[in-house]
Amino acid sequence: MVRLGFAKLVDRPVGVVLNPLSDRVLSVGDRETYLSRGITVLDSSWNRSDDSFFRKYVRNGRRLPLLFAGNPVNYSKPIKLSSLEAVVGSLYIMDEVEEALKLASIMKWGKTFLDLNRELLEAYRGKSEEEIVHLENSFIKEIMGEPRQ
Repeated sequence: MVRLGFAKLVDRPVGVVLNPLSDRVLSVGDRETYLSRGITVLDSSWNRSDDSFFRKYVRNGRRLPLLFAGNPVNYSKPIKLSSLEAVVGSLYIMDEVEEALKLASIMKWGKTFLDLNRELLEAYRGKSEEEIVHLENSFIKEIMGEPRQ
C-alpha cells in the first residue's frame, strides 16, 4: 500500500488502530476519527506477534468483526486477513465503500475478498458497534449450526 501511494509509514499509530486483540469492534462510529486522523495498520504478522506486542496499542484500538481472508495464503480462514484486506474491510464497514473498492482493486485477491465477504460487509456497513457485535454473534451461531433469529 505504501509503495503504491495508498498509505504512508508513521513512527507511531494514529487515528483508528487496527488491533486484533482490542475489546472494541470497528464501526461507523469510528468514521470521524478515520476522516480526521486516518487508520493505522500495524506492520506485523498476527501469527508471529504475541499478545504483549498488540497490548501496546490499545488506545483507539479496534478489531474487525468476523471476516474471511481472500488472500491465497489464508484463503477463507476467519480473521487471518492481510493488511490490505483489513483496511478494505474497515473502509467498507465505515461506509467508505468507494475507497474500499479502489483499494481492493490494487491486489489480485481484492475482488475475491469482497466476494467472499459481501453478505458480512453489507450487514456491518454503517452500523453501530453494538449492532455489529450482535450481527457478528448471530453469524457465528449460524456457522456453528445455530440458525439466525
